[in-house]
Amino acid sequence: MSDLIYIGLGSNLGDREKLLQEAVLALCRIDAVAVVGRSSLYESAPLGPPQPRYLNAVVSIECALEPERLLTILKEIERDLGRTEGDRWGPRPIDLDILLWGERVVADAKLQIPHLDLHNRRFALEPLCELDPSAVHPLLGATMRELWSRLSHQDVVKLDSAQWQD
Repeated sequence: MSDLIYIGLGSNLGDREKLLQEAVLALCRIDAVAVVGRSSLYESAPLGPPQPRYLNAVVSIECALEPERLLTILKEIERDLGRTEGDRWGPRPIDLDILLWGERVVADAKLQIPHLDLHNRRFALEPLCELDPSAVHPLLGATMRELWSRLSHQDVVKLDSAQWQD
């Protein structure tokens, strides 16, 4: 295991915090994955059609899998936690995205690393900055803190949730 991988978590249906917790626990049960850090929880306004607010976080992991295999596992976790196919920007019980994988770049039809919109999304950048503000976006050459500081205001609020960090 080498590079740190950052996974974005989001939920806006059901018991949002519990669903994020269950997703992290599912990651912890994978032999080839070690969860090494987790951000605070953040609440954000949704993108797309009117829907409930999102609860977001980022976890850092070490992983001995290839990106495509990790993506398959993330999709399985989403299904296990109640996600079904629906509108791209619609509400969902859980959303898991590979945001950043060290300096690795993957560009194919099913997987983009770094995440295509990472640099535009405060709800992903803010918790990622909490974990590693000096991580560098391999395509833009800027740190997460630099990218975060360039964003215009977006409705993202850091929450006080001590039990999430346990």
